[in-house]
Amino acid sequence: MASSAETTAAAPPVVLRNALWLVGAQVLVAPLSVLVNAFIARFLGPVDFGSLYLATTYASFALLFVEWGQFATLTGKIAEQRSRAAELLGSAIVWRVGAAVVAAVVVLLVCRFAGEGGRFLTVMALTLVATSLTTVAGAGQDAVRGFERTDFAALSYVGQQLLAAVVSISILVLGLGLRSLLWGQILCAAAGMIFVLWMLPRMQIPQLQVRGSVIAELFRDGGVFLTFVIILQLQPLVDGAMMSHFASADSLGWYAASRKLTGILVFPAAAVGRSLYPTLVRQFATDLPGFRATAHGALRGLCLVVFPIALGCGLFPQLGVMIFNATTFAPAEQNLRVLAVWLFLLYFSMPLSQCIMASGRQGKWAAVQFGCVIISAVADPVLIGWFQAHGGNGGLGVCIATTVSEVLMLIGAAALIPAGLLDWSLLRMMAKPALAGVAMAVVGLLLTPYNVFVAASLAVLAYGLVLLATGALSPGELRSMLGVIRRRPA
Repeated sequence: MASSAETTAAAPPVVLRNALWLVGAQVLVAPLSVLVNAFIARFLGPVDFGSLYLATTYASFALLFVEWGQFATLTGKIAEQRSRAAELLGSAIVWRVGAAVVAAVVVLLVCRFAGEGGRFLTVMALTLVATSLTTVAGAGQDAVRGFERTDFAALSYVGQQLLAAVVSISILVLGLGLRSLLWGQILCAAAGMIFVLWMLPRMQIPQLQVRGSVIAELFRDGGVFLTFVIILQLQPLVDGAMMSHFASADSLGWYAASRKLTGILVFPAAAVGRSLYPTLVRQFATDLPGFRATAHGALRGLCLVVFPIALGCGLFPQLGVMIFNATTFAPAEQNLRVLAVWLFLLYFSMPLSQCIMASGRQGKWAAVQFGCVIISAVADPVLIGWFQAHGGNGGLGVCIATTVSEVLMLIGAAALIPAGLLDWSLLRMMAKPALAGVAMAVVGLLLTPYNVFVAASLAVLAYGLVLLATGALSPGELRSMLGVIRRRPA
């Protein structure tokens, strides 16, 4: 059995390798994702693009009940008991298939009684089929994450996105419309599901087994995590519903574009969070010094990337919007400038959230999240209505409410994390990246009036040079990161 010191030393490279696999996949896929969304927005326009966003938001919320907290319970149980992987995954898949059917019926009935028209109901139904297929593949990826491996998830993600990009763009170029686009997404989701299931034996998971007692176990233990993610996903659900009632259809489309762009920028923090969880679960039970070291390492890594990401979003929003359509989606620039602050805060609240869940404080953390959702639910109608009436962009009100809620989330996270995790060393750690961020902001503000492309490029270059000059990031550390990526997973 490895000593505590050995565990502490070994854990951060595992998390770093896993996070870099996911971030690397996103670096490859991000241009494709932007391209696909740009094609959809250009060919469909703000109104249909907003409808697609709303259907996806509703389907994502329904998916929470289908997955029933298994993103954490399935991964965590396999991380602790790898010999049970076959029965845990097989039982999880059977649960998801049955729950997906029930969820689809409920969502469509609710939309029908809410007065949605036949066109939206068709979009909603096709979206639900695609997400149902995706969640089966997601179960396999969650199981493999329990082995503290993300290389498979990263590579399968890249492959599926490549396929989806080719199919979606082809459908749009042929002028086949929104319904055909959704059928194409269904076919891509089915192909991804088949591939993941076919690869499971090569991922140390033998022939799947289904046991009623295991389904009951996943149902019981997933309840806490389900509560957490329901509250977490209530925010976009509430925001989308409020936008559909209090803002114009065009505003909903502009808001959807800004959320699509920030969704790409969030991925590094999400990748680190997903990579952290199984390691933190194991370390919290057996190695508290290693738990703190892993969390500190993750925060340091995110600190280096959050400044250029948030500043880039705030300083150069037109670069993202012009990909969609600089004319029809121009108001989305206002949304992005506000969401830049939200991005900065999220990069710290997300890893802290994983630390809180790994330490068994999901209930209190869910209460903090729910309080923030209530604040947004109260503020959204007022802010959306005001900005819609005074500027024609109701989405700006949602962006402001979301940012305020994230401030409260970060305060709550700081209060709930295990003792000793936050100290003055974390503030000192931020000083050099913050200085580099100031340099980036100065260069960007000075050069943007002349040429935004040149300004953005030189601003990022200035950030990197200041990091190297201050020693915040050394060439040796870059080589170490590359070595971690090349290292074969255990």
